Amino acid sequence: MNVSACLIIKNEEKNLERCLESLLPFAGEIIIVDTGSTDDSKRIASKFTDKIYDFAWNDNFSDARNFAIENATQDFILSIDADEYIENPNEIQKVLSNSPTDTGGWLVDVISSAYNTNGNIEKIRTSLLRLFLNHPQIRFKGICHEQVFESILALGLKIEKTDILLNHTGYLLNKDEFNNKQKRNIVLLEKALAKEPNNNYLLTHLGKTYSALKMPEKAKEIFKKVIDNSADNGIYKIDALNFYSTILFEEKKFRDSIKNAKQSLAMLANQAYPHFVIAEAYANLKMFDQAYYSYKDALANLETEDIASKILGQLQIPKENIYYKLGLTLSEMKIYDEAIKFFEMGLQINPTDFACLIGIANTAILIKDYGLATNFLNEIQKIYPNEPLVNDLLNKVQNKIGNLKQNVPTTNEESDTSQNQYIQEKKPLLTVSMIVKNEEGFIEGCLQSISGVADEIVIVDTGSTDKTIEIARKYTDKIFEIEWKDDFAYARNESLRHSTGEWILYLDADERLAISNKSAFINFLKNLPDDIGGIYCLIESNHRNFDGDSEIHRGGYPRLFRNLGYPNIYFRGRVHEQISPSILDQGKSFINSDIVIEHLGYNQSREVMETKIKRNYKLLLQHVNEEPTNGYAWYQLGQTLAQMRLVKEAEDAVRMAIQCGNLSKSVLASATSTLAQIMGNKKNFSEALYWSEESLKNAPDQIFALHLKAFALLYLNRFDESLEAFQETLFRMKHKHGIPQTGFDIEIPEEIILKGLNKAQSRDSSFQ
Repeated sequence: MNVSACLIIKNEEKNLERCLESLLPFAGEIIIVDTGSTDDSKRIASKFTDKIYDFAWNDNFSDARNFAIENATQDFILSIDADEYIENPNEIQKVLSNSPTDTGGWLVDVISSAYNTNGNIEKIRTSLLRLFLNHPQIRFKGICHEQVFESILALGLKIEKTDILLNHTGYLLNKDEFNNKQKRNIVLLEKALAKEPNNNYLLTHLGKTYSALKMPEKAKEIFKKVIDNSADNGIYKIDALNFYSTILFEEKKFRDSIKNAKQSLAMLANQAYPHFVIAEAYANLKMFDQAYYSYKDALANLETEDIASKILGQLQIPKENIYYKLGLTLSEMKIYDEAIKFFEMGLQINPTDFACLIGIANTAILIKDYGLATNFLNEIQKIYPNEPLVNDLLNKVQNKIGNLKQNVPTTNEESDTSQNQYIQEKKPLLTVSMIVKNEEGFIEGCLQSISGVADEIVIVDTGSTDKTIEIARKYTDKIFEIEWKDDFAYARNESLRHSTGEWILYLDADERLAISNKSAFINFLKNLPDDIGGIYCLIESNHRNFDGDSEIHRGGYPRLFRNLGYPNIYFRGRVHEQISPSILDQGKSFINSDIVIEHLGYNQSREVMETKIKRNYKLLLQHVNEEPTNGYAWYQLGQTLAQMRLVKEAEDAVRMAIQCGNLSKSVLASATSTLAQIMGNKKNFSEALYWSEESLKNAPDQIFALHLKAFALLYLNRFDESLEAFQETLFRMKHKHGIPQTGFDIEIPEEIILKGLNKAQSRDSSFQ
């Protein structure tokens, strides 16, 4: 085949022969560049090729590699080291035979063997660009950790993934040998940086080298420099963010780790590794629902990973490892049957994976299936005979079995969890799910309002010290007490874990379900098609403002949804939590309804309202800090800042929400109408008009933004257009029904619109 295999070597007599033998099935020629061997390397090389060249070592790996390429005569170059060998040489022929003509390079999966901290060998998988066209403009760059991809991309050529496997044994070194190799690289990198101090490629590799030497503070300093100095679309910034987040994770700074990994994903979405780091951080924070979905995201991105992350040589997480983590997470969430399924999926990929085998054994112990546990542990012991953990678990199981024999009657009174815990009776139709704390003044009215429709009531109490639980027990025995963690989604998800109905309605204690025909409501639920996952209900709320006035807020929210099983569906967001994204992820759709929920909680004293707003402000600040690109969190922070009368801060937050670019159409319509209102109050009527029209683009039939547009036109002396807008606003107000198109609206007193209309008719643009 027309491939030139190019090597640079020095004193590689232990490794060289195996490497060269792996090249024989496909290499048209083998080019050896020797940089000063004093052992038997050149004699071994001469058995395979006569193209052996001496090269005076000049502390520059790229120079040596490019010298090899310049002596190559074949159409393609394979760059390989003596401590590597090709595992599946036939794959190279297959790749080159079927590759498009606009491809200039091919990524090879490099499997590196290295000693872990326990002294055992572990496999590390990365993708590196080792196979490429022999072209005069394709050359290596970099004094150390040299790379060739920039010259390929500069020619407008593509880089493709392959299934070529290259085994690398060069990290099987003792600690001193490994450290010396890394210190050599530091000397070379710092020498190059003396000439190019702002070279982000060199800086990133210097940071990685300090990280490998367990010098995190030095590594963080360098990665931070790359992050601060790189362009927002810079590939090395992504790499630096990923390594920086890993170091923060290792330092147990889990929230900072999440923040940096999410920043990387904001720049390059299809990456598996940062999703995995985020999942690990959430797991350590005991936020297992978030961890579960982040592991799922990592798994999904293994299949669709952006080629840029491959070019960077990011660490590849073995798929069986992610399955193990998913199983472990579900086990922590006490969803044991699904946990075992994930462990089994990992074993389908690697039948001897120790973690997945132990995962099944541990889960079997938790569900008291000691037979299953014993069988698996005996099988593990055959594969890993010297593993002490297996013996410890076997002894634990035998003790459990012994205790059962001593303490349990021989009848079948004890339920075998592994056999019976998942056998469910017929599901109730509707579960009403609530989270409460000190709601003795409200909760009974709420529970009375759902009488006759709720088949099951699940209440999660986050620390009541009044009579809330006592009142609740008159209506349900499914009451669960948990510690408040400054996270509404966490508490809501706890209620989901205990909800067994086909449908779930979530309410707060200060809300009332306002339906007159309960039998029609029940029939409505029973007859909905399977593709409907959620139902928007109309929430009507009387808001008392700080000046003593009140206004009616009306909004549509998916309070009623199909129970697709936690954690398939779950709430997200510390405050103003959402369920709809996870329902959409399951391929389900939403419908509007005329179901009304009355909300009493905002018609309270100024002191009570200030306490609520300050609580929300604190939680939203945490949310945007953890997820700086979450537009919905920024939007809600803007609304809260507006309630606090911090108008400039509210404006900045809402603008940030829009800039994030991930708001739903209805929330975007609401956010842009908020900006229109702020701009109108600042007498910036041109911008108020712009934002009101942007809002109407996303929700053209709404009322609120239309009335803002009418006033903006009035104060811009565009009286005829203003009059038309006021007339249309009045028409819509008289004919409004159901859920607002923006999902949220404020009821506008008719006299305000009539006053604006009269001013437009009299062509009076004075501002009041």
